Amino acid sequence: MKYTPPLLVAGSLCLPVSAFAAKTPAHDYPTQARVEYVYDCMNRLGGENYDTLYKCSCSIDYIADQLPYDDYVTLDTYQRGQNAAGERPEVLREGSIARDSRSQLAKLKSEADDQCLIDSDAQQ
Repeated sequence: MKYTPPLLVAGSLCLPVSAFAAKTPAHDYPTQARVEYVYDCMNRLGGENYDTLYKCSCSIDYIADQLPYDDYVTLDTYQRGQNAAGERPEVLREGSIARDSRSQLAKLKSEADDQCLIDSDAQQ
């Protein structure tokens, strides 16, 4: 009977798991955030159909591959706060950080549009 050291067996079992782990995305967004993005995107593109679903899900996947979720939330907050009224959200509307954040997210969304074949002229 041939003796196989336990370390060699354990190492050979870990190989397939480590190969799978390397393929998972580095920045995983919560499902709810992805769904909200896709619904908003589909509404901008003219409604719910398979074509807009495919393009919008491609878009959020591209963004998720480029940007950690916490950074996305920050950039999105500045974008959504751009039209907020009152004194408190002034920090979201004005200043170099707000402008740079909106610019960075707009550039990333533009790249996603190009990657996912979204016609930016068709957006409402």
